[in-house]
Amino acid sequence: MVDDNTQTPSVADLGLTAKKTARYLGALGLIPMLALAALAALATSNAPPDWMRVALVSYAMLILAFMAGTLWARLIYRPPTAGDGRAQLLTSNALVLAAWPAIAMAAPGASLWLGLLFAVHLGFDQPWRSQSGPGWYRHMRLWVSAVVIASLIGGGLIGLGVDLWASTSP
Repeated sequence: MVDDNTQTPSVADLGLTAKKTARYLGALGLIPMLALAALAALATSNAPPDWMRVALVSYAMLILAFMAGTLWARLIYRPPTAGDGRAQLLTSNALVLAAWPAIAMAAPGASLWLGLLFAVHLGFDQPWRSQSGPGWYRHMRLWVSAVVIASLIGGGLIGLGVDLWASTSP
């Protein structure tokens, strides 16, 4: 909707545009994560080229660092509360530093480690409990994080030789 007097988009149009863009970026951002999971899964029989492992692990680390910034943003933009937010800030930085060793790990181990760190972030961030930001963002954060965590941990386990589809019954 455009205001006839100013020819500028309405606030509702801008919100819809941001929502669509965020969803596209979230979905597109999953592609390298899924590739890392596939790479970790294939690492049992064929060692991937090191440049590919480094590129994909680096991508996961960059996204984790980006997501760790949400803890800062949530603190900065929330109304003042009795809590000082120190734990949020320390956790944000600790997650990023904890991810650093993944750059030197084999693909399956790096995948498992980074998946665990994404899970820690999600557990600490808890977008399903927060009232900050629009509901669509909190929903998107939850499903994107779930896919990232499942793909990284699943790919790492497969890469280590765990048969996730093995039947336990005769």
